[in-house]
Amino acid sequence: MKRTALLFLLPVFGALPAISQSIPGYAIANAKHYRESGVGNATGRSGSAQLTARALLGQDGNTSLELTTGTFDSTVTPPGSFARLQFKPLDPDGNPLFVQNFNSLPTSTGYYSFNSSSLNRHQQAQLQANIMGIDRRTDVVTLIETVKLRPDLAVQSLHLPESAVVGTPVTIPANIVELNGDSSATTTCQLFVDDALADKATNIYVDAGGSVSCAFSHIFSSTGTHSIRVVAASAAPADWDTANNSASGTINIITLDINTAQHGTATFTDQNGGFPLSQVYASEVFYAGSSVFNYSNTTGSTGRQQSSQVTLYSNGCSTVTNALPYQFPVDVTYTESMDGQPVYTSKATGITGGSQTSPVNQALCGRTAVSYVQQIGTGVADDHTFRVLSNTFYDSASKPISIFQQVESTRNAGDITYFSTGYQCDWFMVCDNPPTNYYMWNTSTETVLGTIVPLGNTWVANLTSSDAGGNGFGGSMTVPLTSTQQTAGHPSTCTNRTDTFGYTYQTCTGTTTNYTLTQGTISY
Repeated sequence: MKRTALLFLLPVFGALPAISQSIPGYAIANAKHYRESGVGNATGRSGSAQLTARALLGQDGNTSLELTTGTFDSTVTPPGSFARLQFKPLDPDGNPLFVQNFNSLPTSTGYYSFNSSSLNRHQQAQLQANIMGIDRRTDVVTLIETVKLRPDLAVQSLHLPESAVVGTPVTIPANIVELNGDSSATTTCQLFVDDALADKATNIYVDAGGSVSCAFSHIFSSTGTHSIRVVAASAAPADWDTANNSASGTINIITLDINTAQHGTATFTDQNGGFPLSQVYASEVFYAGSSVFNYSNTTGSTGRQQSSQVTLYSNGCSTVTNALPYQFPVDVTYTESMDGQPVYTSKATGITGGSQTSPVNQALCGRTAVSYVQQIGTGVADDHTFRVLSNTFYDSASKPISIFQQVESTRNAGDITYFSTGYQCDWFMVCDNPPTNYYMWNTSTETVLGTIVPLGNTWVANLTSSDAGGNGFGGSMTVPLTSTQQTAGHPSTCTNRTDTFGYTYQTCTGTTTNYTLTQGTISY
């Protein structure tokens, strides 16, 4: 069977930055946090000295207490220095359990930290700091900080199509959640292909109890099965549990058969239930055999999030393929039905893009290609990202020899989607080094966890494009869905510890994840 020479497309994508394009208007710079919730950090002020405190309880039962006159997790040196610090853990009535003084500790910067085994989740502590070097006098700042669990980032899901085409940009989205619900964190979202770092999105912010997606783009240069791994790396502040910071899968990269007019792949995923985690926490403190502090709570929520991806493409010799070069602007119409009932519709109008013509010398379809033209564009409507792509090879008489055409729709899980370096370069044609980082909301109303459509047994997605020349391209994908119950977690266990002040602590924790996973994927 004769195969198309899609491997010859590889030089095309090496030249993508030459296409004139810019970051779209719907993209928001990562410097703006999409939401800030959870338990905040305590702040106080005296004169010109601003003080912020953060108390983070780790999985080992120890609490890291940090104080800064600047901003946490910043590379900027905070002003001033600390001369003295007083630490008072408080009981539920606000009375100090004991007093610990840190004297004669002039620091080189306005940052100081220490560890304590005497604190529990949501317990409060009074911190008083003497700060020098900001005003002419010593500034004394007193504040009350609430103990928070460290953030626990988890790569909860990795959404891969069954197959993708060699030599073309492949979208790879992954969903990252914060499980503990007290603290937010930033991380670097990394994509590994065959164990090699292939793409990344930096400065990814995940709100306490939040859910976000990272959208990667990768061009595979060879066919066959490739391993994929996504990692949430270098979390700041440090992560509660790094064992859940990655997810893995495989993808089959193929060439297209010129004897088949059109190909496609579609994936749908729905998670409904205990999201992201149910957690039981209880603690009791004893001194001289008597209970002096008793705390317990159950956190978690019931939530739901969905994601979907549909890609339709056609390729072949110009005499047999239905593919045509795009003429911008392009409109894309998308609808979904569930068990025959319409559940969603969206239309992106006026998608603009860029075109590039480059020389080539390749034998294709029994002729010699001397040039190719590539058109590419990206647009958004509601909570979907739409992308169009075409590549056309021409002979010396400017007649088309081989054409590749693609239209794609993606809806990601979570509150927002961050764009990786590769995604910005492949689809926005912005290849800054280092790149500016961007995200977009996964719903036009900025509601938590994005848009939800009702479930059924069969999901059908219709995706069509229409360009300025009146040419249409697209089709329909029918995906059977299956549902399974997902359960995980750790039963409640208790630990005991005693600090140097004579207090004994009994802490009991347990976690539960229980949700229904409905999903389906198909390729043809």
